[in-house]
Amino acid sequence: MTVPGFGGSAMRILWFSPAVAATAYWVAAPVGAETTKSFQVSAQIVAGCIVVANGQGSWGAIDLGSVAGTAGASAQGSLISTAGAGVSIECTPGLSATLAIDTGDHPAGSQRRLGLMGGTATIPYQLYVDGAATAFAGSTPLSFTAGPRLVPIRAVATLAAPAAAGRYTDTVRVTLSW
Repeated sequence: MTVPGFGGSAMRILWFSPAVAATAYWVAAPVGAETTKSFQVSAQIVAGCIVVANGQGSWGAIDLGSVAGTAGASAQGSLISTAGAGVSIECTPGLSATLAIDTGDHPAGSQRRLGLMGGTATIPYQLYVDGAATAFAGSTPLSFTAGPRLVPIRAVATLAAPAAAGRYTDTVRVTLSW
């Protein structure tokens, strides 16, 4: 069967046209239906704190400088850390925490003392925390709002008697608990 005027080629066009149309339909149509699913994302925020340190396990140093070894001589200095003059602590907003400082490596009872390197002589000193006017004795409560809080720590040493010349040091351990 031919269509007049097409010289026999019309049959082939009609014969292949449905096959081409069906193939185009199946290629363009999706194989499966679209579905929408969901999943949840959540996080549990727990109370906690971080302390800015210099990356070497130390919060900084207090250098009392040089002073004459005569009775009544006094020296003082502040903790200088990577955060500035003090320890930078950031806690969950609204958290109540406690900062405790031990009596160091050379105590006499509850009195902190600097020890002469290579010797046995000591010099008593006091720590003052967070701007307090009285010496720090044990622990102090701290409260936190959003953002880091700089806690200044100051040391004062006064010679009650003449002291031997040399370098005096102490190491204290600080505990932050919540």
